[in-house]
Amino acid sequence: MRRRAISSDGSKTSSVDPRVSRPRLRSAPPPRLRSTRTWWQVSLEVPARLEETLVAALWEQGCLGVETRGMPPPRQSRETWSNEGPQAPKRSRVPLAVFFPGTLKTGEAQARVRRALAAAGLRPGAVRVRRVADRAWVEEWQKTLRPMPIGRRLLALPEGLHPPTGNGRIVLRIPFGQAFGTGEHASTRLSLGLLEESLRPGDEVLDLGTGTGILALAAVRLGARRAHAVDADPVAVAVARRTLRMNRPPRSARAASRSRTAASRTDPVTVRRADAARALAGRRFDFALVNIGARVIRELLPALAKRARPGARIVLAGLLIEDERDLVRRARAAGLRFEARRRARPWSALLLSAPGRRSARR
Repeated sequence: MRRRAISSDGSKTSSVDPRVSRPRLRSAPPPRLRSTRTWWQVSLEVPARLEETLVAALWEQGCLGVETRGMPPPRQSRETWSNEGPQAPKRSRVPLAVFFPGTLKTGEAQARVRRALAAAGLRPGAVRVRRVADRAWVEEWQKTLRPMPIGRRLLALPEGLHPPTGNGRIVLRIPFGQAFGTGEHASTRLSLGLLEESLRPGDEVLDLGTGTGILALAAVRLGARRAHAVDADPVAVAVARRTLRMNRPPRSARAASRSRTAASRTDPVTVRRADAARALAGRRFDFALVNIGARVIRELLPALAKRARPGARIVLAGLLIEDERDLVRRARAAGLRFEARRRARPWSALLLSAPGRRSARR
């Protein structure tokens, strides 16, 4: 279950993917309600590819939380590294539970959902509406969090938890916050798996749409020389910087007193606010992590091919299985080669490579 949680006072948190490719869920937070005792819950199913578009429209209609229900636990299926294109997938649907203040009149919650469906380009379908009692939503969500082993060497550790003793994995501490990339979502896990398998020591990494910064952090922990983390969302940039502070080794009081500017020049991970296209225009890379969804990836593929160093690797994520065929075709047209894919239905991640041989790097 993935949950955009509601706190007891009506505020929202998010553990879902509000990345560059989809409408922002954080830029216009819903109003805080101080005395709501009950909620309207509206249940429906939507196509997975339009989930985040609809969620953005629901925030605009004043919803206070969205829960993704009935999804199986994330399961990764490894694919053979080859030049064969992906197979045509089946389309999938996602069950949602949408919450509105219980102070709304009967029928108003359903009407708002129908307006959101229309705004997302969906036809109104069957919806179920019922009243539910208030709960400590954020606290319930936090209780479900666990250390998450990823791949062979990584462990995503949500804030407030302790790593298992003797786990022997690289621990990535992740703060709570309204940015994508806690390790719960399949696209983050798929990206980390491909990163672990294909990163080469000394690579210079570009992380577009960094969210919490977990991918850039993992890259340097796995041997990258430097990682440049970029996000257009100021909230994500703030969360990513907090992630780096949480994962920074203890320093002396004198070192800790250095200015942020000085620290940003020497840390192996740098974080800055910019859109993906602008970040690509000014930097070449050995490895790119592009976990921002199919629509934006389509626009970025020519620039990714142009700015990739010879032999560079590129991970494309935040996309659905049904997007694979089109993206592989466009990547090949841009001069990139398809290497591998990973899936956790309905999500997919692709590994591409640039032509040429990678030169040795210090």
